[in-house]
Amino acid sequence: MEFKRFEALIEMFPQVQIFSTEGEDLDRVITHFLNQRENVSTMSEAMQRKIQQALAPFFQQRFISLHDAEAPLVRNLLLDKKFFLQTDRYIDDMAWPLTDPEKLGEALNIADLAEGILDRKLLSLSNGELRRVLLARMWMEKPEWVYFNDLFGGLDPEYRAHLAGCVADLAKRPGLKVVVRLAREDELLPEIPAFVYADKTFTQYAGELPKAAATPKFKKAELKDYEIVDLRGGAHCHPEQTKCVEGSQKALDSSTSPNGSAQNDTDAEILFDLKHVNVRFGDTDVLKNLNWTVRKGEHWAVMGENGAGKSTLLGMLTADHPQIYNNDITLLGERPGHGLNIWDHKAKLGFFSPEMALQYREDLSLLDVLCTGFTPNLCRAENITWEEKAKAREWLTYLGFEDTSISIRKISPIDKRLVLMARAAIRPPKVLLLDEPTQGLKGEYREKLFHLLQLLSTETTIIMVSHYEEEWPPCMTHLLRMPKFSLN
Repeated sequence: MEFKRFEALIEMFPQVQIFSTEGEDLDRVITHFLNQRENVSTMSEAMQRKIQQALAPFFQQRFISLHDAEAPLVRNLLLDKKFFLQTDRYIDDMAWPLTDPEKLGEALNIADLAEGILDRKLLSLSNGELRRVLLARMWMEKPEWVYFNDLFGGLDPEYRAHLAGCVADLAKRPGLKVVVRLAREDELLPEIPAFVYADKTFTQYAGELPKAAATPKFKKAELKDYEIVDLRGGAHCHPEQTKCVEGSQKALDSSTSPNGSAQNDTDAEILFDLKHVNVRFGDTDVLKNLNWTVRKGEHWAVMGENGAGKSTLLGMLTADHPQIYNNDITLLGERPGHGLNIWDHKAKLGFFSPEMALQYREDLSLLDVLCTGFTPNLCRAENITWEEKAKAREWLTYLGFEDTSISIRKISPIDKRLVLMARAAIRPPKVLLLDEPTQGLKGEYREKLFHLLQLLSTETTIIMVSHYEEEWPPCMTHLLRMPKFSLN
């Protein structure tokens, strides 16, 4: 029934945006409809993950594969007459649609990408950069239908505003049909007819659409170097400076963190210490002279535009990135190449990323998945205590999973993310690292996640990457803003 309802909707509105918290169900309806059409271009997280999974199925292998001389470049994806995803473990059944090389300049402008990105390896791109490259490719395919699945997922605030304007202009092109799925109500676009999908029904959006695309609170042009914001006192500091750029140092000294500890506790244990860290991919500076110290009891949000090195930074902290051996880094008291045991180090961490959710292949019940969080391994855990199982059941019930025996393979991708985040946190670890944990989550799920993190904050240090300003739990004590350095 919902398929016919969507078909009727498209007949009335050739350009339409649909907000829904039932993202997977709505995507199934739209994809079913578009599979029966020709000349369809799609930009979605699924396409992005398909590339990442095909080229490097494991997080650590992503960094190692950057040294593969035969790894495909952005140039290949955009300009090859017949582009196949092809590795020793995966090959496309069909070539990707043809692109028009004459539209390359326009496409790079729309995607806000420099021409130098053409010679970057696909695996060197951040999630947001790869999403932009796929947008550029879509622009070059001369489609009759365009489908943006979760339009803004994984994109930085500055580019979300730019993309909103581009899509609004695109929707005005005669003869082009545009379908936009949005996961958040506050991201609805101006001018395009808006609907809400719920309970297999489409209803016209009753709220007021914005008159123009939202302007980000923080513009990328303002950020030339790393910046630290103390979220408890409102002070801004650069990592190399000893005094605050804004705010009162006296106020910082006298105030306390949410859990009652002193804000400037320089006696607290140092967990991560990065000194003058540099990471380059070819001619691109990803991390450049980064100085950053994380102490026990601190909780850090990390923000930066796509390509600023956020995922690379997490790869350094987890000891997955090979360039940890070329830099002055201390990880939980140990130095790479001087006594650091990588597996012992990982056992002290909890980690979640969207890639991990995609690549998780174990066929375990939800209860068994959470119980693996008490061990360093992802496979079925042995010798789990009654107390640990009871805690796992309690967490799953709180998150809304009444049937703890169901296989993780049978739940939706968004629910799978939530379960794997809970798995990373349940022990609790010494440090919990979360890469874009709120991407795609319903508002109620975000609130539950933040409540759990708030409870955990007295026992573990939290570091989370976010693309949404101030979308983190109240326990967060610091914000690290990361600049994107231009191509050399």
